[in-house]
Amino acid sequence: MQQDFSVLFTSPVSNLYLATLSSINDAQEGHLRKITKSAKGRLKLEDGPPTKADGLYWLYTSYKDEDLRASQPSPKRKAVPVNRIASEREGLDMVCNRRVGEFRLVYNGIGGLGIKGYGGLRERILEEFRGGDGTGSLAICDTSLNDLERWRYSFILWPEITHAEKIEYLAQAVRVETLWRLHFGWPILCIR
Repeated sequence: MQQDFSVLFTSPVSNLYLATLSSINDAQEGHLRKITKSAKGRLKLEDGPPTKADGLYWLYTSYKDEDLRASQPSPKRKAVPVNRIASEREGLDMVCNRRVGEFRLVYNGIGGLGIKGYGGLRERILEEFRGGDGTGSLAICDTSLNDLERWRYSFILWPEITHAEKIEYLAQAVRVETLWRLHFGWPILCIR
C-alpha cells in the first residue's frame, strides 16, 4: 500500500495537503485490530506490524469518558495518569472524537523511529498495554481499563509512505503526528 505523502513535507496547507492527512486517517481507520492474551498470558497483536518496524499508531477504546475519568491509572513510574488527563480535558472543543463503530480514538503515537536499537512500532504498541517503568506509556493492562475486548489499535508502516524530502524520519514522523492531531483533534489521552 504505497502512498505518496510527500505533499506533507513540501507545500503549505492546501486542499491537497488536507487530502493527504485524510488519506492517512482513512488508511488507519480502515484497519482496526484486536489485542488479545495467549493462554500463557502474553499479549498478542492481531495482524500486527513486524518486529523493529517504523510507523505511526492509533489506539481506540469503547470505554466512555466517564470510565476514563474514574479509572485507576497504572502505578508504574511515568505511566500516563489516564484519570487525571481525561478529567483535565473534559469539555474541551479540540479533543478528538473520531469513531470507528463503537470504538473512539483516544491515543496516537510514533514507534520505532529515532535512535536505532530502541524497539519498534510493534514493541511500542505492546508497551502501551503492558507498560514499563519510565516509558511514558498508558500501561493499560495495569489500569482498571484492562478489558482488552474494549480496545483496538491501528497502524501505518513508515516505509509504506513515499517521502519527497530526505530528512531524518523522526522529524517527519513528529510532523505528521502533530499535523494529524491539529486536523482531526487531539486524542484525549495524549499528553504532548
